[in-house]
Amino acid sequence: VFDLVADVDRYHEFVPMCTDSRVFRSTANTEQAVSEEPALASPAMIERQSFQAELAVGYPPFRERYMSNVVLERPWRIVATAVPDGGIFTHMRTVWEFAEAMSNSSTGLPTNPFVRKCMVSTRVSFSIEYEFASALHAQAASLVFDKMAQSNLAAYLARCQQLYGK
Repeated sequence: VFDLVADVDRYHEFVPMCTDSRVFRSTANTEQAVSEEPALASPAMIERQSFQAELAVGYPPFRERYMSNVVLERPWRIVATAVPDGGIFTHMRTVWEFAEAMSNSSTGLPTNPFVRKCMVSTRVSFSIEYEFASALHAQAASLVFDKMAQSNLAAYLARCQQLYGK
């Protein structure tokens, strides 16, 4: 699931209202760091990659492009922060967090890892903070935000099914 979210170059293929997506200037390094993942009590190797991405989003008559600085902390976190350059946002920050979760294969509820019929699944947390530069964009988004959030979630789930069959 981490790789699906990290593949910003392909967002235009499945994210609603994303008409173009490109990655620029990628850097990567691996480092020893103390993980904030509660399941790990000791330091872990974290692969940290950063890049700039440009997304074109919109629905006629609104079409906008914006740049984000994206930091991947494989395999736990992806943070994207819009570049404040006079674009659509004065502020925008998204955070995806991923954690393994043991679940009962028949109910999907968390369970003891020693019980039969358990499988490892991924628990995904997503948060977004944003402020539009334009009152017109803010008003338009407020009218359709819940519907947009639901369609984006459905798009990621469908893409996960398509790529991983789960």
